[in-house]
Amino acid sequence: MLIFDIQHNGSTLSLELPLPTEVLAGELRMLGIEKTLNHITQDEFTLKPMNELGEHFLKIVRPDDTLQDIAFSYREPEVLGGEPRQALLSLIMADRFRDLGHMHDYLQYGPDALDGLIRLTRDGRSVVLPTSEINMYHCFGAETPMGLTRLAEMELAPVSELGRWLMAEFQPYSDTVAIANLACDLVKYPAFAQAGLGKFVEGIRCFQMPMDTETMNFYCPLFVRQYDPDTEEYEPVDHVYLARNEDEIRAALRAWTDGKDDTEFLDDGLRPKIASLGWEIERIGGEVYGKAVCELRAPLTAAEQAELAQWLSEDASDGLLDNFGEYPIKTGDGDLYVSFFQYGGETYMLPEDDFRAQVLGEQAEGPVEEQGFGGMEGMA
Repeated sequence: MLIFDIQHNGSTLSLELPLPTEVLAGELRMLGIEKTLNHITQDEFTLKPMNELGEHFLKIVRPDDTLQDIAFSYREPEVLGGEPRQALLSLIMADRFRDLGHMHDYLQYGPDALDGLIRLTRDGRSVVLPTSEINMYHCFGAETPMGLTRLAEMELAPVSELGRWLMAEFQPYSDTVAIANLACDLVKYPAFAQAGLGKFVEGIRCFQMPMDTETMNFYCPLFVRQYDPDTEEYEPVDHVYLARNEDEIRAALRAWTDGKDDTEFLDDGLRPKIASLGWEIERIGGEVYGKAVCELRAPLTAAEQAELAQWLSEDASDGLLDNFGEYPIKTGDGDLYVSFFQYGGETYMLPEDDFRAQVLGEQAEGPVEEQGFGGMEGMA
């Protein structure tokens, strides 16, 4: 069972699931909320699990899931009944689903929709591979990149026969979660499996381990607005609002992007080199900037850096951060609207070295070609 706490105009309404959606609609109208259930998203209310099933189900709920999506999904076990119900409950309790969409794929297509091979658990939190490293990072609350997190720090359990064979080839004290994630993602293809799992994992290990650098950062300006009820317009405000409310903005951004990763939409030439992409903000010299954190499997050429910068600009405007600028962030200064992109504005998306030289005016340590792989961080 889950409990929703919905706050509106100073009043709080608690709703228990599963409930028929018409009952939810009636309760919401009593609270004075006119939105339909398909327009109220998870980030507009608080979810409180009431039992162990609810705790595991909560892991697959995302900020943009609507109240109706969640209500219907939570009722699925009751609708199924019998053995199908027990199978679905077991999968939810084993954290086999990435999100509600993945659960619905399973209900429609059966076991073929479950592509995980190994379950990783740490501090009671679990995730099934393969999944985006961004999702794993948030799930575990890790402070280090997955490329630096050893398998020995996790509890590993196979969720398939192939996963059991694969686990036997890993070296827990040297292999990382990134290596395991890539192995689980690729081993599904017959050509890799036929090569022999031991040789296959060794090849992945050699591909990943020699990298001296892992992370490359891109920076962009942020555009902040505030709604003026007198003029009924959104007015730009001084960037001091950003610095004063960076914690609230950072929390809103994490809620918006949690578990989401657009790397699957990268062009074929870039995708193999990019392990994960994530959006953050960073305060530098009193100013707050947008920051794209890219974990790399291989170094990028100058042309690929330019291609990735263009793709990140599009991700900020029409991709993962699309409509984030329309989301009200509640702060002590009122509701702020923060965008990573502004049409017609003076925007940019620069690798860290170029950003520090061109925007911050810092003196570069040497020509770009002498700074490793195009300005990537983490040189050992």
